[in-house]
Amino acid sequence: MTQGATGIAVAAIDHVHLYVSSLADAATWYRRVLGLQVLPVSERLGDRGRYLATARGQYCATLFVGQPPSDGDHTTAFRVSGRVFLEFAEKLPALALANRSGGVLTRDEADDHGLAWSFYFTDPDGNHLELTTYDHARVRAVLGPPS
Repeated sequence: MTQGATGIAVAAIDHVHLYVSSLADAATWYRRVLGLQVLPVSERLGDRGRYLATARGQYCATLFVGQPPSDGDHTTAFRVSGRVFLEFAEKLPALALANRSGGVLTRDEADDHGLAWSFYFTDPDGNHLELTTYDHARVRAVLGPPS
């Protein structure tokens, strides 16, 4: 990996901030939809926020009480395997997630980027989310070429 102009090289995204109206409701939603869990160290944040982690315990997001920024696109992308992406596609009817237009997200809205596949949706507080996989061939074999 090459270093940037500052002499450092970023290894990966560490975490994102998500703004929600209710910490409890948001934590429940993120667990149900993405399998994220509240970390016990969240008690340090008190009523201001909650730390979320993957099922393996990797910190990835912080929930804060407040409004999502409205100055441009603030998408948070979560990477998954091709298998998990396809399982998510099958569960969409039961999840009843909002797409970016306000309708219900459907399987045929999977976006083929050539390198990756993505679903774009919002959480109940309007945060823009993306579920993405780089297992392009596996997903294309099931979802097919773009129409």
